[in-house]
Parts: sequence; C-alpha cells; structure tokens
Amino acid sequence: MPISKDEFQTIDEGGPSLPDLGANTTQGAVYRFLLEHADQAFRQREIVENVDVPAGSVGPTLKRLEEHGLVEHRDRFWAIADDEHAIASAGLLGTATADTIDGGFSDQDVETWMETAVDPIEKRADNEEN
Repeated sequence: MPISKDEFQTIDEGGPSLPDLGANTTQGAVYRFLLEHADQAFRQREIVENVDVPAGSVGPTLKRLEEHGLVEHRDRFWAIADDEHAIASAGLLGTATADTIDGGFSDQDVETWMETAVDPIEKRADNEEN
C-alpha cells in the first residue's frame, strides 16, 4: 500500500516513523484533543470520555505518542509534551488534516499553478538573489 510523500519524509532510518496524526486515526484524535487543551492534563478515562475512539485503544495510543515525545504523563495525568512543541505541531497537524480532507495538492496541481502564478516561487527566489 503506498504512503503519502509527507509520510515518506517523516521516516527516520534509525527508528520508527512518526505516528499518523491524521483526522481519522485514533492517534490523531487523542493528540488533537490534548493539543486543543494544551493548558491542561487529563486522566486516561477523561480522554476516553472526550474522544470518539475505542476505550481500549487510548492507553496504547498514549504510550505510542509518549515514545515519540508528543505527550507526557505524570502519575495518572497526560498532557501535550510542552507549549513550544504544541505550537509547532499545530501547524503540522493542520496541514495533515487539510490534506486528509481535501486530498492535498498533487505535483501536477503545483506545476499547473506555477505556470500561471503571478508570483511563482522560482521567480521570487531569482529576484532575491539579484
């Protein structure tokens, strides 16, 4: 089964790739909930009550997210790893969600846009060099 180019880019030769945080995944739903409430920490059962995923999958999902440094826990509470990470991840999550919803832009779509764009990226780069 093919994977997206974005997912391909996240593969690390020395270890596992980042978890799929897409809108339709358990990892994405749990992560998005914690990200939306980055100023709070929750017990696992509270996460289960607020996220529409199978209850038995939340614990393993939290552990997987923790292994990647995306969330952390103390005692029985779970939260986004840190504020800086939450801000940076919000952009990535937003892009992944948009791609899931609209399918993203194919290379052909980008090439077509570049042919008709008023200010294509290459021209901008060329102008900055001169």
